[in-house]
Amino acid sequence: MGLTSKTDKIAERFIRLLPLVYNKMNKSGTNHKSAPKPSDLTHLQFHILEELFHTKEGVSMTQLAQNINISKQQLTPLIAKLAENNYVEKARNDRDRRFVKIKLTEKGKETVKKRWEDSYHVFCEKIDQLNEEDLIDLDYAIHKIIRILEKLD
Repeated sequence: MGLTSKTDKIAERFIRLLPLVYNKMNKSGTNHKSAPKPSDLTHLQFHILEELFHTKEGVSMTQLAQNINISKQQLTPLIAKLAENNYVEKARNDRDRRFVKIKLTEKGKETVKKRWEDSYHVFCEKIDQLNEEDLIDLDYAIHKIIRILEKLD
């Protein structure tokens, strides 16, 4: 098996993994007490908040649009709505007033933390259904995936 076919096979499995993880975590049904509650935020708005969570100093609109792979024109009304609801704030540069960085407010930070907490609890409920051998395998697989993905650019 050549490198290309091995790479293709791994890529195909990875692409199968992403929706599987998403569906298992987000379509939890009514029997899960830790299922995330409905929110006034869209999936894309949450994605913006999560992206901003990883930037301590904030990020420009252009960089944020590139990071989440949408146009600046699409991002502008989303940021306006998030700012209106006090999830983000715009910080102007003292030296260049045209330059604006987008930062999370405390409300934005707490919203991201709460969502991750909810996901953590749903995940715990789900894996509590597994037997000891499956738990060991899952732990090993997650550890290996993280270690390998951290090596990528």
